[in-house]
Amino acid sequence: MSALYIHLFGRLRVVGSDGLSEVRVTRAIQRLLAYLLLERHRTHCREKLASLLWSDYDEDRARTCLRTALCRLRRLLESVGLHPETYLLTTPEGEVGFNQGSDYWLDVAAFEEHATRVLAQPIDATAPTGAQELEEALSLYTGELLDGFYDDWVLWERERLQRLYLNSLAHLLHYHKYLGIYERSLEFGRRILLHDPLREEIHREMMGLYLKSGQRALAVQQYEICRERLAAELNIQPMRETRAMYSRTVSETAQDQGQTIGDSGAACIRQALQEVWLGAQKLQDVLEQLQQAIRLMERVDMP
Repeated sequence: MSALYIHLFGRLRVVGSDGLSEVRVTRAIQRLLAYLLLERHRTHCREKLASLLWSDYDEDRARTCLRTALCRLRRLLESVGLHPETYLLTTPEGEVGFNQGSDYWLDVAAFEEHATRVLAQPIDATAPTGAQELEEALSLYTGELLDGFYDDWVLWERERLQRLYLNSLAHLLHYHKYLGIYERSLEFGRRILLHDPLREEIHREMMGLYLKSGQRALAVQQYEICRERLAAELNIQPMRETRAMYSRTVSETAQDQGQTIGDSGAACIRQALQEVWLGAQKLQDVLEQLQQAIRLMERVDMP
């Protein structure tokens, strides 16, 4: 059991060794702790830390804010029964960093470790245990990184980790497609589009999966969802290969329906078309009568 649990996905949380008692952390300390954790592979010059995390202040005030935040972070660690030097490193040159060798658990680190290990394997070489490991890694992604923070370094890391999350979902999509488990594959496609609805290649993959499972109507529906999203967000139409897949699906569906309709069905279609034509003729007669009435009213109103 780790002595300290830290969550950076969603809202930043620091939890003691019991896994239940959450430690209150002010926003300034959250920013400092989060940066040291995300850049845990190296130590940092105090001047650069101060200018990065307190960029709105002048140099002297920024350094004062850093000293205060470091002092409060040390006290916070002591409050959960830990020696502050266990987690915070200070080099002889005065640089500070997070001690990777300490007894802690970080959701971001666990997510990255497991996801990158499985993604390094080709789809056809991924074992069921690897797929299970990847699903467990995905469960750690409980929300975007550091919800509520919008610093440039946060946004860059947030985008990078979201890419890793989406790539992991795509890996499982293709893995289950390779095994022929199409419904599971579709589940991961839906999860990708929930985060990134403009991924046209995923819409196309899902169309193909619906076709493989004999659900042509849902394939057509998926195309319409894709088309509407692209038109609304980017004002573009789907790519040629997506449109071609849609056209083949509609054509094959119409062909199959034509084969099952038979002579009686064809007769019903002819009758329906005739009724439509008669209705159009009646509508034309009504429009002509309406125009005559308007012209008559105009003549009556003339002086």
